[in-house]
Amino acid sequence: MTNTNDHEGGAAPRAGIEHVQRIGAWKVTMWLPLDSASGNPREIRIEPHEEADPQEVARGITSTVLRQIDTTSPGQEMVRARGESALADVHVGLTAILPHLPGGVSDEYLAVLSAFYVRVVEIGERAPVQELEAITGTKQATLKGHLRAARQRGFLTKVEGKAGGQLTDKAIETLKGINVEEVLRQP
Repeated sequence: MTNTNDHEGGAAPRAGIEHVQRIGAWKVTMWLPLDSASGNPREIRIEPHEEADPQEVARGITSTVLRQIDTTSPGQEMVRARGESALADVHVGLTAILPHLPGGVSDEYLAVLSAFYVRVVEIGERAPVQELEAITGTKQATLKGHLRAARQRGFLTKVEGKAGGQLTDKAIETLKGINVEEVLRQP
């Protein structure tokens, strides 16, 4: 995967992911714009590989080569890259603000934890509580209890049978009341 900001031929700069596959004598290059909603490549370029046997190249591109092109790889890589970046943002945000919130299981703490939990679920993490444990150093059982308290106290909605939920109006109002810059300036 390559993050590209320019394209061959002097075309206007563009942001995207370039993915290269080798299939036999061929080099398959796919380009996917960063804003792609589908995850499918927008361009596919097939050209002889630098190390290809000239006799294989002379036979041309066959239907077998075309069937072997894996168009799902660039989209999966982009989703993974976006998820890693978003998870890094969650890590930075949580580790920065949690130490400055009131002690105990306060409304502010529950609102912040709920917000980050919802974000981790949105990123697509299959085990969001496990990820929060890795970030915060708090045991999963404790975090699950805190999330249960957040639901009971009206900060987070419940989703039956799976991870998730949405922030409630109460959580959003509580978060609005937290001046993050001021909180982070506290000793």
